[in-house]
Amino acid sequence: MAHEAARFAGDWLALREPADHAARVARFADQLAEWLRDRDRLRVIDLGAGTGSNLRWLAPRLDVEQDWLLIDHDDALLAMARQAPVVADAGGRAVRISTRCMDLGGLPRELFDNAGLVTAAAIFDLVSKDWIEALAGRIAGCGAAALFALTVDGRRGFVDERGRRLEDERDARLEALFNRHQQRRKGMGEALGPEAADVLPALLEKAGLRTWMARADWRLDAGQAHTPALGAALLQDWMQAAVAQSPHDAAWIEAWYRARRADLERGRVGLVVGHVDILALPQAK
Repeated sequence: MAHEAARFAGDWLALREPADHAARVARFADQLAEWLRDRDRLRVIDLGAGTGSNLRWLAPRLDVEQDWLLIDHDDALLAMARQAPVVADAGGRAVRISTRCMDLGGLPRELFDNAGLVTAAAIFDLVSKDWIEALAGRIAGCGAAALFALTVDGRRGFVDERGRRLEDERDARLEALFNRHQQRRKGMGEALGPEAADVLPALLEKAGLRTWMARADWRLDAGQAHTPALGAALLQDWMQAAVAQSPHDAAWIEAWYRARRADLERGRVGLVVGHVDILALPQAK
């Protein structure tokens, strides 16, 4: 069962990676590269690293020798990262990676020793305000930068073939149920769900970091080749979360799922899922 769960998680991460990479805010990588321009070497801590998607997107955009520590609670996913092709930095040098399987519930101070950059993607809706506050303190304490990608902000919906948002009462009800479900406990305190998009930059600034935020939305256009597969996986997740949140509404939620999945497969609708990217740098000396 553990092997099957890891395979499923790996398949999901591979399915979403192109959409993740297309959504990310490239200018934040440029801004980070400028901040790093006088460094010879960079130690990167990647929290919730999964199979290494963050590494594959960011490392080639930085012209500095890099040592990445990929941290995740699932060693099977980390094994996939270790087996992936070598990634090179912007200067063509091989990026060195190591991995650590650990529960992210605690953030030991020594983990951040000599860190110049802390990264994470798509995890902050799962954690609590206290957890983010502790992380912000660790980052500020070691003088590191942070680049956090793809934090969901609660915006999600369907668009027509021309990219215009479709207003539908059932879509709105489903969105509300899903967002409430996201605030259940996920193992690291009271999960913030979509509120993380506002809480994260505020706590980074409170810790003394200069912070920038920009939208990094998934845009899955109607009729595009990748939209049905990723869209169907999203719809199933939304349906299951909504039913768990409101079991007595299961009949109409399942009917909604079947109708919207058919719309996706026929190329009638696309999807937009709201995310934000956040860059934080130490105060200028």
